[in-house]
Amino acid sequence: MSSDATTAGPGSDGTEAFADGAPLVQLFGGGARARILEVLVDERQRDLSISEIARQAGVARKTVYDHIDELIDLGAVEVARETKQSKRYTLAATAVGEKLYELEGVTLQQIVQ
Repeated sequence: MSSDATTAGPGSDGTEAFADGAPLVQLFGGGARARILEVLVDERQRDLSISEIARQAGVARKTVYDHIDELIDLGAVEVARETKQSKRYTLAATAVGEKLYELEGVTLQQIVQ
């Protein structure tokens, strides 16, 4: 993995981030947005904090903060709920969110064939 400042990379225990090798990451490359979207697609039934997204995507929290507002503006992500301390995010229930979910499934089928 590159030493790009936007990615946290494998943990100090040598484990890989959840998004490593996932379908959308393979399709779009290892960029932070692909990794963030992969996590949100895979965890679409849950709402996630910035820290949870960052950990699973293998990127820094700052990187998630750098991208999350634009992903919301694009209709890919939405705020699921707000607590006193933070917001929780999920894949948006929009046409964009649905297409991302479909694209992940189609890409996964291509990978396993």
